Amino acid sequence: MKPIAFATLSLVLIAGCNDAPQPQEIAVVNAPTEQTGKNTYLMYCAQCHGASGDGKGSLQLDRPARSFIDSGFSFGNTVHAISKTTSSGIPGTPMPPFSDVLTKTQIESVATYVRSFAKTLKEVTASETEMIVEERPIVARGMIPPINDVCVLHPRGLIIGNPDGFSYEYRVDDVRLLAIRQGRFVERADWGARGGSPLTILGKISVLVENGNPNSMFTTQDGDPLRAQLASTNTLNEYGIIRYDLFDKDNNRVASVEEFCKPTTGARALIEQIIVLNVSTPIKMNALQGTVLEGETNIPVGTSTRNIFHATRGIQ
Repeated sequence: MKPIAFATLSLVLIAGCNDAPQPQEIAVVNAPTEQTGKNTYLMYCAQCHGASGDGKGSLQLDRPARSFIDSGFSFGNTVHAISKTTSSGIPGTPMPPFSDVLTKTQIESVATYVRSFAKTLKEVTASETEMIVEERPIVARGMIPPINDVCVLHPRGLIIGNPDGFSYEYRVDDVRLLAIRQGRFVERADWGARGGSPLTILGKISVLVENGNPNSMFTTQDGDPLRAQLASTNTLNEYGIIRYDLFDKDNNRVASVEEFCKPTTGARALIEQIIVLNVSTPIKMNALQGTVLEGETNIPVGTSTRNIFHATRGIQ
């Protein structure tokens, strides 16, 4: 009899995951590396996604898993892209990394099996990789290239594209708005077979926040920076929303934050960053260079809203 190990896993390979439910206990059976992709899928994935890949698993999630039959893939539809997502997980969602649970061979075999659910799905070609924002916001997750010569590459980032033609570029290892762009959205150049490529961001920069390398806006009352950990994104409304939690140096959560951005109306072109805070310990919020903070710097316990205004400097 093979030993059974229990781990807190919640495999949810979905696109546009919004509100992340709490992880649930899933029984994981140690399996030999030679087992087929189907058996690996049934063992580790079917509890969320269903045995037939229809998103109707046995676990009760806050939001049903996207059906693979309907081509529900977060980072591309190639076997390589699905393998990469399975291995690395998706920050801000219930999808954990499986690189320490499954071997490379198992990950590739389960990705091949998952890919087979959508029988008519074709491989993405170079001409089909542009993501176009239409009536609803879109979130693209991936590697963020350096914005300029003094900035660094961010292995984990996201771009929120809104139907109004503006998009918002974030680093998510310690959540911060880096740039605001206008125009076309994103090309998924990283869907290629080699992988490891940054997103190709198509919009032109209209706001560069502190030269693309901003400090943290949030500190303790004593001035110590707070770490912003991504919680989720939401694209159900007119503007894409990003949610994150603030932690102090002792890893205590002191606040939860929800923010979205939109252009203002008027003679001068401004972008309004609307930030709603639910604070358990008093903190401070500081305006970044080149921005205007509407509201008090001190944030008391409870729910507060602060607005930050960014002046556009012309599309570059």
